[in-house]
Amino acid sequence: MGETTGDDQSAGSIRASDAERDATVERLSRAAGDGRLTLEEFSQRMERATEAKTRADLDRLVADLPVEPAGAVAVPASAPATWHVSPVGGLRISGPWRMERHVIVASIVGGARIDLSEAQLAAPEVTLTKVSLVGGTRITVPPGIRVEASGFSLVGGTRVEGGPEPGPGAPTVYIRAFSLVGGVRIQRSGRHGARGPRGDWRAEREDWRAERRDWRAERRAERRSRRGRPG
Repeated sequence: MGETTGDDQSAGSIRASDAERDATVERLSRAAGDGRLTLEEFSQRMERATEAKTRADLDRLVADLPVEPAGAVAVPASAPATWHVSPVGGLRISGPWRMERHVIVASIVGGARIDLSEAQLAAPEVTLTKVSLVGGTRITVPPGIRVEASGFSLVGGTRVEGGPEPGPGAPTVYIRAFSLVGGVRIQRSGRHGARGPRGDWRAEREDWRAERRDWRAERRAERRSRRGRPG
C-alpha cells in the first residue's frame, strides 16, 4: 500500500537529458529567427532550458510555440535590404523592434547605436552594414546571440565585452562597419550587466572617453559639411 510503480510515473517528471536540453535550445533559436521570440525572451528561455531538470520544465518553455513537423527544414526567403540614409546622423534604435535580414546605414557623419535586447530577428542570420566617414558602431546584445564583426576603420578597433560566446546554432548578427573614424563595440548584457555586479570603472571611463571622441569628431564634420568645406 502506498507503493508506486513505473506505470504511475508522470511523463513530465522524467529527468531531461542533455540531448533534450540541446534540442529545446535549437527550437527556441529557430523561433527567435522566425520572429516569434524577441532576443531577450530567447536568452531567458535558453538559460532556463540549460538548467531544466525534467521534461516538463522543457515543455513549458515551448508550449506557446507551434509544433514543428518532423524533419522540417526552414528555407529562408530572399528579401531586399532595409536602407537608412542620412548625410548627417546615423541610426539609433532600442526597445521593441524588428531587425530585417539586411539593414544598411549610410551617412557622411553618424554612427549606429543599436540595442537588440527587445528586438525580433527576421531570420536566424541578419546583417548590419554601416558606411560613414565618421561614426562608430555600438551594439548591445543579450546572452546567447552570436555577433561577428568585420570591416575597416583607420581610427577605432573592435571590442567585444561580456560573454561567453554562444555555441553553434545560435541566432547570428553580422556587423560590417566601414569608416575613417569609429570602431565597433559589442556589449553583451546579462544578469548583472555586461561587466558583472561590480562593474569595471576603468573600462567605463575609457568607453566614455571613446564616446566623447566620436561625438566631437561628428560635430566637427557636421560643421564642415554645413559650411560647404571638404573634410
